[in-house]
Amino acid sequence: MRSQLQGAAVVLLVAAGLVYPAPPEAVKPGRPAKPPAAPKQPKAPQKLNDPGGSVAQRLLQMTPEQRERALEKFPPERQAQIRQRLEKLDSLPPQQRQRLAQNYITFSNLPPAKQALVRRQIRAFNQLPDDRKQVVGVELQRLRKLPASERENRMGSGEFKNRFTPAEQQMMADISENMPLR
Repeated sequence: MRSQLQGAAVVLLVAAGLVYPAPPEAVKPGRPAKPPAAPKQPKAPQKLNDPGGSVAQRLLQMTPEQRERALEKFPPERQAQIRQRLEKLDSLPPQQRQRLAQNYITFSNLPPAKQALVRRQIRAFNQLPDDRKQVVGVELQRLRKLPASERENRMGSGEFKNRFTPAEQQMMADISENMPLR
């Protein structure tokens, strides 16, 4: 049971790390970035940095030699981040890697506003105290496996509402609705 919980937490954390979009220059190396539509206010640094899903997907399909050549195009700090995540991915069993790939596809198909919502809620999950992260993580995985109607019934139950804070309830609702396990 404990290894399942740890596995679920690792999958969620790794998936979170893979779904954050990369800066425009990292998404398509060698191509000019599109100019921003409007000036943006500076954002707080994200806890989880990501090489970008499409970059990660391409790198995973490359040989180690091809990866090294591709990584040379990134700044050294970015290279280190990408290498670290690739090592984690390479060490996962094939079934877990397949689930992550499916999570990425599901996430990529979400509209930008929903992607931002899922990112925010994953960051909120990552900031939970360890004891709450474990409890919420188990329930989140359970909710993600349920069909929408059963998920709504579960989240509407008194037991659910008494066991989780309103913020935890919202976090699980947003993630499980937008990133269900199929």
